[in-house]
Amino acid sequence: MDYISQNELKKMLLFSSERIERDKEQINKINVFPVPDQDTGTNLSATLKGIKDNIENKEFESIAELSDSVLDGALTAAQGNTGIIYTGFLAGFFPCIAEEKELSAEKMGIAFEKGYERAKDSIQDPKEGTMLDVIKAFALAVKECSKEEKDIVKNFYFAIEKANEALLDTPNKMEVLKKAGVVDAGGLGFLMILETYLDTLKEQEDPFVIKAEKEVEIMRPKRFIQILSNRYEVVALLDDGYYDQSQVREKLNHLGNCLDVIKIGNRTKIHIHTDMPYEVRDIIKKMGNIENLRIEDMTKEVTGQKSVENVSIGVVTDERAGLSSKIINHYDIEIIPLRIIWEEGEEVAGENICQRIKDAKEKGITSCPKIDPISPEFFMESYKTQLQKFDDVLCITSSSELSDNYNSAIKGKELLSEEEKGHIYIIDSRNISAGQSILILEALEMIAEQRKIDEIIRKIDQVVEKVNLYCVVEKNDWWNKEKKSSWFNRSPRYSLGEMRKGKIIQAENVRNNEFAEVAFKRIEKNSKKEVESGKRIRAVIAHGDNLKEAEKLKKLLKGIKKTDISFINITDPITSINACPQSLLVGWIIK
Repeated sequence: MDYISQNELKKMLLFSSERIERDKEQINKINVFPVPDQDTGTNLSATLKGIKDNIENKEFESIAELSDSVLDGALTAAQGNTGIIYTGFLAGFFPCIAEEKELSAEKMGIAFEKGYERAKDSIQDPKEGTMLDVIKAFALAVKECSKEEKDIVKNFYFAIEKANEALLDTPNKMEVLKKAGVVDAGGLGFLMILETYLDTLKEQEDPFVIKAEKEVEIMRPKRFIQILSNRYEVVALLDDGYYDQSQVREKLNHLGNCLDVIKIGNRTKIHIHTDMPYEVRDIIKKMGNIENLRIEDMTKEVTGQKSVENVSIGVVTDERAGLSSKIINHYDIEIIPLRIIWEEGEEVAGENICQRIKDAKEKGITSCPKIDPISPEFFMESYKTQLQKFDDVLCITSSSELSDNYNSAIKGKELLSEEEKGHIYIIDSRNISAGQSILILEALEMIAEQRKIDEIIRKIDQVVEKVNLYCVVEKNDWWNKEKKSSWFNRSPRYSLGEMRKGKIIQAENVRNNEFAEVAFKRIEKNSKKEVESGKRIRAVIAHGDNLKEAEKLKKLLKGIKKTDISFINITDPITSINACPQSLLVGWIIK
């Protein structure tokens, strides 16, 4: 076999996931380094499963497409030293081949070498006698072979022998392995992956070859005393991280050991053993948005007790928040929809409302859509749905000054049983749209940090008044509705409003429709001192079918140091009816 495509690579990854899942206990049983917590196989399996879940039901037109999905899945799922080292390997391997139409033996050798280099670079203090030895032995051998031999399968046969020799030699390089009478667990896992790669290529070369299931002889380490240098393991995934790998290490290396860092694009995975997990968490929080964070007590894991801190909190909100579908799906948020009634009783979905309003204006339609209030029963049903999946439920509603949603949320709670009521917590966001989204994102970040519900409630109450919302709108006076009902109706042709004490008030008149410039200048002015002191901005942008200005505002805000734009989305239905077309809203907070 002289070349392999993205299809062969995909099969190699899928079958290796099955192999490690089947034999993970063999890896776990010999896990004594860096701590004897018997989870190396489990961590490697979890990492591979993340890749499998991300590629299994997809068809890829190129190696580049496959590469993106593999790295995303690996980085999201990576656990433990072994999982992050393997992810580091993939982060070196795939970018090296991403632009290739087919992968040759020579390119394969180069890619494995790059994979080894990136894996080594992900570790704070690389040591001999570990998984890295196996990766290095295979990489050097397969690269050397490829200089003369073009058959990838033949090169794999030779290189796997070298990898196996390196694995058997790990006890000679690591005293703890010699005392236990075992080889390195991570190295065994990587060798199993390599063997599965070879089996897959052989099967592709000769489809009539039947793969034999390997009978793995279970090794058991000798009993001996091993003292843990640090008690806790912290694993975190950052989105929009500001620092490179060396900067992350510099900020964390004094807090523990086994520090592994791998950054792919704007996302960073961090692993560390420490006695100060919450100090680590607080430092990590300042590096970017925490997508997820896991704290594990390794002393409990060694003795078979429950070791992972598990905060189980679900979120409920109304549609006025205007969250992106990615956020909703990722955090399994329960959204209570608004019922919009157009002409002759026709209901219109939120995502279609902006275009419908544009059409109404062009056609001279003056009948304003009717918006039904959310009944308490809808909140009750959402609470029940989330309580089936989570221990507690946090409901964050739109401003009680602008809707009845907060009161409905409270009445919905009263419809539950006494047991259920004790797990429901309701917060008035005192905001709408992008501002409401900001508050929800703050809560999600604290949930990801494994903070308890009481602490989250206390901190969110403090954050409510710190969330800013600016909206730049064009007057929509063609609707037949009470002029006093909304600031949007009383404003001049173009104007900027801001949220204050749960209501939107007019802040200034706007001379033209350069909405992005107007919003940016106000944010820049009001955040200057905090940004100069090292603080950062988190922002959400919503627009009434005005994507051009929304993207322009994003670009302008990115020019401010340490600014995160969590997402851009279409405005929620009520804001759309009140402020469309050509509206631009930005919720933001100084962190």
